[in-house]
Amino acid sequence: MQISRELIEELHTFSTPSVLNGLKRLGVPTEKLETMDRQIVGCMAPKLGVRVGFAVTRKIATRRSGGPPSENIQTGPDQGLLTVPAPRFLVVENIGDWKGPVCCWGELTAHINVALDCRAGVTNGPVRDVPEMEALGFQTFANGIGLGGGSPDLISIGEPVTMGGVVVNPGDLLHGDMHGIVKIPKELAADLPQAIRAVAAREHKLFEICRKPNFDLDELVAAMRQS
Repeated sequence: MQISRELIEELHTFSTPSVLNGLKRLGVPTEKLETMDRQIVGCMAPKLGVRVGFAVTRKIATRRSGGPPSENIQTGPDQGLLTVPAPRFLVVENIGDWKGPVCCWGELTAHINVALDCRAGVTNGPVRDVPEMEALGFQTFANGIGLGGGSPDLISIGEPVTMGGVVVNPGDLLHGDMHGIVKIPKELAADLPQAIRAVAAREHKLFEICRKPNFDLDELVAAMRQS
């Protein structure tokens, strides 16, 4: 399904929780919402705000011991990136020692990714150079921050990966901010902004009731029962 750059930029104006609200209004059951496990990946630069993009996927295996990497992830960052339309959202599943100290990327890789219109990256392993990446505007979601020092072996490019319990295929539409990341069903993307605004309008009415000097709980309950 074709998704325009204009729609991507419009989705960029909404928070990720608002996107979830819109998806539920469009009929997605709560249990079907594809959100990444916050125990696995979290936002490393909340001040950078929202990032929306099409997934470009990789699998790597990090390690401390052994010889040099089979293919250094920092010398081949363009592989697979340009096969997916921009803006891009890098998704790197670490199937090696992902709880270990070896970082998936840092300042150098972030520079290259930004140059290739890759607005954000998510990995289940640690990252480093977080202040430098934040200053550059590259939003990172990761399992934490580390020093690095080891080898990332590149296993595959452009294949399905699993990140925080969510299966991500190349070209999937991802939306993330300080709260986390959600995968947006492409068939719902065009209707999502209107659904988000409808939820916001309903919530605004409830806010106004709560702000009244003569707050009436019955009025609030009645308003909440309305669709």
